[in-house]
Amino acid sequence: MKQKPGCGCRLDDRPPYEEMVLETMLYSARLKERVARENSAVIVAMSRLMAETFDGGGRVLLCGNGGSAADAQHLATELTIRYRSSVQRPALAAIALSSDSMALTAGANDLGYDAVFARLVEAYGATGDLLVGISTSGNSQSVLNALEAARVRGMKTLVLLGGDGGAMKGRADLEIVVPHTGSADRVQECHIAIGHVIIDLVERMLGYCPPSL
Repeated sequence: MKQKPGCGCRLDDRPPYEEMVLETMLYSARLKERVARENSAVIVAMSRLMAETFDGGGRVLLCGNGGSAADAQHLATELTIRYRSSVQRPALAAIALSSDSMALTAGANDLGYDAVFARLVEAYGATGDLLVGISTSGNSQSVLNALEAARVRGMKTLVLLGGDGGAMKGRADLEIVVPHTGSADRVQECHIAIGHVIIDLVERMLGYCPPSL
């Protein structure tokens, strides 16, 4: 098979590919370990803030772009439908603001895309609710505008960021910055792991524990 210009790899280079698999996955594991060790208290605080929101009758709004939009929808679904089949609980009120394609396209067309999430926070958010912003760069203007809209409405906010935190660093009540730059993938892997741990802790804090506990 011909080698493509600019690429030193070939289809039959199996040993280097296996080394790449190990290198990539072990780096991802080490990054998660670092984030856990440096932010375990923050993750607990985020979980408590979310649990208090649900316990007080509030709802959780989540937003992000691209892969972060997928993470927002993923986590919202696990809150509304279920996270683990071993835990029986009522639905928890969570809305991923990226889920409504009609609202996104109308907002982008009529208001400009950077205003879309802020507009949906205006529609759905209220004092006592919580906004979760997700951005691998920390520089997503649409998410940043949503944070400001949430602040104006008296909502609490938390963010999952990457790199150096970007423009969103210091703009939420609670934040975690995954210290990885150059690509979004490793940051996204940490974000979804953090989100899963938060949901697990929220269920426990609300009294919905697995049967073995």
